[in-house]
Amino acid sequence: MDDFADRRPATPPGPAGQTALPSWVGASSSLATSLISMFDGERQPLYPQTAPFVAHVDSVGDEPFHYPYEVGYAYERLPDDLFTSGFGSGLERWAPLLPPLLRGLSCGEGATPLVPAPRAAAWAGLPELFIKNESANPSWSHKDRLSLCTVSAAAAAGATGTVISSSGNHGASAAAYSARAGLRCIVLCDDRISEAHAQQMRAHGAAVVAMPRAARWPLLDVLSSRSGWYLIGNTAPTHTGHPFGPEGYKTIAYEIFLELGRVPAAVSVPTSYGELLFGIGKGFSELKALGLAKEEPVLIAAEPEGSDALGRSYASGSSSTLEPTETIAHGIGSARGGFRGIAALRRSRGLAVAVHDRSIADAQAALALDGLWSEPASAAGLAALRIAAKKALLSPGPLVHISTSTGLKAPDHAAGEIPHLAHADWDQLRRALAASYNVFLD
Repeated sequence: MDDFADRRPATPPGPAGQTALPSWVGASSSLATSLISMFDGERQPLYPQTAPFVAHVDSVGDEPFHYPYEVGYAYERLPDDLFTSGFGSGLERWAPLLPPLLRGLSCGEGATPLVPAPRAAAWAGLPELFIKNESANPSWSHKDRLSLCTVSAAAAAGATGTVISSSGNHGASAAAYSARAGLRCIVLCDDRISEAHAQQMRAHGAAVVAMPRAARWPLLDVLSSRSGWYLIGNTAPTHTGHPFGPEGYKTIAYEIFLELGRVPAAVSVPTSYGELLFGIGKGFSELKALGLAKEEPVLIAAEPEGSDALGRSYASGSSSTLEPTETIAHGIGSARGGFRGIAALRRSRGLAVAVHDRSIADAQAALALDGLWSEPASAAGLAALRIAAKKALLSPGPLVHISTSTGLKAPDHAAGEIPHLAHADWDQLRRALAASYNVFLD
């Protein structure tokens, strides 16, 4: 069986210094056929992918705008039982509709629970709400679906290591999957990275270096030009990212459809550059194109106020660059969006909703009452649903919020200090419970 041992570059090199693909790529059950420009639909071979993964640079308004690639498939060859054979272990269950995956790389990502959330629904004024709990993935976030695909691409390229700019879930996931593939991982992060994220990355052996935000992308360009180091993130000013990444997110749509037994009325997604939003939207579009679903849900992009570049671009039809602002939702605080997010909103006739930090914190507390402690960025989607409900923008039917990661990733935003009793006795305990928690004991 071909596995990790077969990720070495083949010899001799092919044309223009490119190496032949390892045999596991050809043996994959993937039906991926090409990369498709999201600017004009032009197709090119699936391999190689060349950083910074830009299909076209255009001028939108006064700024250059970068268009990404997406992956095309031979849908006519899809197995008839793919959506009826039941959940398997890991995303390999969806291999025909994903790029070629390195055998043995899966950590059991995917098949995350879809949880009814009546208390959060009541807080948001919603009749019916389900939470897709992506913190149940191996590195505790949705990014594992992306990393399975992008690290597989690095292995197919014969890389010895991966490089990425991230201060959160993406870096932690990339470090985990790179380690599992036997690849080194370099993560360039923001000076303000949380200790939880930094420790998680380093636990997987990643080389983590903090620096000012503006310095990261130029250094990524230099790193990714070095032989053996493979970029699995983004360096384009208008986010493009690796074309394989959003393909992993399509599986969230497949799972929601099978778990609900129907397409939901709307799906609310914490959004920065729009990769997750686009991937989920593409998954539902595929379900409709394959004749499995009759419609697609409305997608709701939830962004922090002041970092709502996607919403402003969607409304104006031009690229928007904002001054960076502070937000508790660090994972989705972005000064500039990308074309994938705009495309997803257009295709679904979706909504972009900007939410205040106070609303995000309240949504986080509401989710906790249903047993789910989400990080602030994750909770933004519920806050957006509440705003959409108040404005009567939601159609009848089940609503789904994507909870992307756990509150353990952002412990600084936990609910205050706990009381400490120097000399614990019954009276002190009663007073502490009453003062701190409004728990009154006789």
